[in-house]
Amino acid sequence: MLTPILLSSILGVFSEQTPLEVQNLFEAYKDEYDHDFGEEDANRLAIFHDNLKFIDEVNSRNLSYKLGITPFTHLTNDEFREFVTRGYSLGDWQQTMLRGIDSEAQTFGFEGSVDDDLPMRVDYVEKGWVTDVKFQGTVCGSCWAFGVAGALEGLHKNVTGQLVSLSEQELIDCSRAYGNNGCNGTRHLNDSYEYVADHGLETERAYKYVGKDGQCRRDVCEYAIKAGTISHVNVKSNSSSSMLAAVAFGGPVSAVSCAWAGVFQNYKSGIIKGGECGNLPSHVVLVVGYDRGHDP
Repeated sequence: MLTPILLSSILGVFSEQTPLEVQNLFEAYKDEYDHDFGEEDANRLAIFHDNLKFIDEVNSRNLSYKLGITPFTHLTNDEFREFVTRGYSLGDWQQTMLRGIDSEAQTFGFEGSVDDDLPMRVDYVEKGWVTDVKFQGTVCGSCWAFGVAGALEGLHKNVTGQLVSLSEQELIDCSRAYGNNGCNGTRHLNDSYEYVADHGLETERAYKYVGKDGQCRRDVCEYAIKAGTISHVNVKSNSSSSMLAAVAFGGPVSAVSCAWAGVFQNYKSGIIKGGECGNLPSHVVLVVGYDRGHDP
């Protein structure tokens, strides 16, 4: 049986493996991600094998990114889409996540030429504005909380000089009155920023992430961001120049992307071009930089 460490690093040619090797790989996969499929085991093995073939087919094209085994490799793409959208139809999700964005959109006062007036490259990871990569888990639709917390972590670093991990769990537990739905997603990212503007946000250390809905515990009192100290603006949707300006002049940006395609389901590394992942918003991510001189 493969060890979890080996499983995490595999990017090989799965189609060349024997049925026994695929079975062993599947057993290692279940061990690593603590899956017990019970009577569904044979069906999940078949789906797992189909996804391995898809991974091989995509990787054989030598694209700018690589696929591999992920926590979602036992799901069909329809099941993954259901997980990402939390049961919304894609059309409803698009209308929900884009509500009011363009009517309030700004470009951070940027009126110049992208080619002449913006930095060629910005990387907030290198600048130390971004905390370590976090894992939201596979059962809680909390991407919105991570996207918002990540942007605020960058803002906090810029203002105070200190990089502090902020509490996604507080957003999940405490901001329902603002329109958020905990592990079932959010209506709009604005709702989370409005909550933080009114109440502040505690540190991750004080209010730890558990990956499930819980009662609000806003009494820990280790606030990295105080109430009344932030505001936010929206960036014009589908505008690369507005996004570049927001990142260059504002810091890390929480953004909504399309993430239900098979390439995201099994993504491991590299750069996915926009046209290869669909065009309906379904997942909140953190934009931490750009490189206008790099063509994937």
